[in-house]
Amino acid sequence: MNGPFGQLARFWRRIHLGRNPLARRSDRVEAAMLMVVAVGLLAAIPLAVILGSGTYHSQAAISAQQQSSRHLVTATLVENAPSPVTGIDSAYLNADGSTTGVHARWAVPGGGQQIGLVSANPGATAGTQVPVWLGEAGAPVPPPLTPTDAVTTSVLTAVFSWLLAALVLVGVYLATRLILDRRRAVHWDREWLYAGDRWARF
Repeated sequence: MNGPFGQLARFWRRIHLGRNPLARRSDRVEAAMLMVVAVGLLAAIPLAVILGSGTYHSQAAISAQQQSSRHLVTATLVENAPSPVTGIDSAYLNADGSTTGVHARWAVPGGGQQIGLVSANPGATAGTQVPVWLGEAGAPVPPPLTPTDAVTTSVLTAVFSWLLAALVLVGVYLATRLILDRRRAVHWDREWLYAGDRWARF
């Protein structure tokens, strides 16, 4: 039988040996380990969901706090940003869109001005306006965590935690199967030697 039903039937026969007289003790141990792996993979799903949910709630709380404590302003560069440097292979070292720290001026509540380092594209000239996120103290800070970032982080946490559990379970199963295969090979060698001795007597 081919297809998914055939694969499911073969998998069921491997983990459910029943009273098969040809099944060795090592076969039953392997079947039991395979059952543990299958159950473990299923049990890891709700655990991964719980972990992902907890991560989402914590990240959502951080996002809400940052969204309320940080605000976006427009800063004006007071100096030119360093130009991209040509490497030995004629490629620009900063041509990948990376930013560099440049002094800029922006307005603060009360009508004053503040000068500090902000991120700007390499080669930007003085007078260029760039967006800057400011914290409660008025200093530049990274952009706040967005709700989308919180969802992405929680999903990745759930997926990677399940993959880690699957990797551990499958690794234990494969190690156990390797040990059982070696023991079965040794047992087969002994049986063939015993059979050879008996055949030699005839």
